[in-house]
Amino acid sequence: MRQTSFLQSQTILRALEFTSAKGGFGSNTKQKKAATALIRNMKSNTSLSGRHRQLRDLLKTGATIAEMIRATRSSRRTIFRYLNHFEDAGLEIVIQKGKYRLA
Repeated sequence: MRQTSFLQSQTILRALEFTSAKGGFGSNTKQKKAATALIRNMKSNTSLSGRHRQLRDLLKTGATIAEMIRATRSSRRTIFRYLNHFEDAGLEIVIQKGKYRLA
């Protein structure tokens, strides 16, 4: 399976939410249920997209690596990989007094 980037996963999530909100699945209840389940899964803290969202929220106020590890229940290496995803997506991250923050 091909790996999806942070930016791609956020685009997919927004497209699903928009289509669902505008009634884009019509009367096909199977598609509606599948889309709703996928949206819920992508927003959960156990999904790649959900952990990215959680980290993004932490970075808005500033957080240490230890705080990010505890909040997401991820390893140190995973946190740095996620931070690289943000930078690859064009977000600037600054470090001030040991806290990582979005610029």
